[in-house]
Amino acid sequence: MNKWKPIGRTMCAVCCGVLATFAPMAGNSLGLGNSAQSSWQMIAWARENRVVVNAKAAIVMDGHSKQVIYGKNVDLALYPASTTKLMTAILLVTHLDPNHPVYISQAATRQARVRLGLPAGTEITAEDALHAVLMKSANDVAYAVAETVGGSQAGFARMMNLKARLLGCTHTRFVTPNGLHDDDHQTTARDIALILNEAIRYPRIVAAMGTQQYTIAGRTIRNGNRMMYMRQTGFGTVIGGKTGYTSKAMYCLALAVKQNTNVRISVVLGAPRRSAMYRETSRLLAYAQRGAQIQLR
Repeated sequence: MNKWKPIGRTMCAVCCGVLATFAPMAGNSLGLGNSAQSSWQMIAWARENRVVVNAKAAIVMDGHSKQVIYGKNVDLALYPASTTKLMTAILLVTHLDPNHPVYISQAATRQARVRLGLPAGTEITAEDALHAVLMKSANDVAYAVAETVGGSQAGFARMMNLKARLLGCTHTRFVTPNGLHDDDHQTTARDIALILNEAIRYPRIVAAMGTQQYTIAGRTIRNGNRMMYMRQTGFGTVIGGKTGYTSKAMYCLALAVKQNTNVRISVVLGAPRRSAMYRETSRLLAYAQRGAQIQLR
């Protein structure tokens, strides 16, 4: 008798598969009640509306209500790479006037690439530093900002973490001002969305994020965020954002857009490729623009 049990289970699975296929069409002709029909419809809806996101975490948040529209692992602690610099920019504009000098120290010049590459002892204005941090994603300049505002990297990190808590970030611990890797330097998609939502309140930050080309100490830099060159997006008007990459964080992008009267904040962390980072950001914001009912996985 035992040798026939696997066949019985197989036949049961086949029958269930057939029923799953034809029940939505057949309805009560198969003898199903309304509740059974509803269950099949819910399963079909879930299958049709699940959207695969290759990034480790993703979120689309409404900028006014801070409600999550779409989310995947929104509170999973991850490495944020250079999206960290959004917080660095916030502290820069709230503590330094545009013409305040920012000193490039020897320690700043030793930061890993990407760098602006100015020699130690150089002074630039805070406005130049803001553009270098947000456009070029210059790690040396972000470190110089930390020393200027916080006295040291450690002092600046304490300021970053305090500001994060004030913004409602509950899973963030900043260690570096530029997002270069540290095992303890972690945040979440939700927290980065809150930080970007705060950053776009400052016109200096929005202007710097939207600048395509800028010259600092005779060196011309271009904006590294591809979204800032798009004239027509299909998902609203770009306000600004920040990209990031390290080998452990992978590809990260935080982007704010205007959709009619709404501000929408999108964050993807840990995308496997740069192209996926941009593609998934565009797709999620397009869904939000249409008001599509989807589930991320």
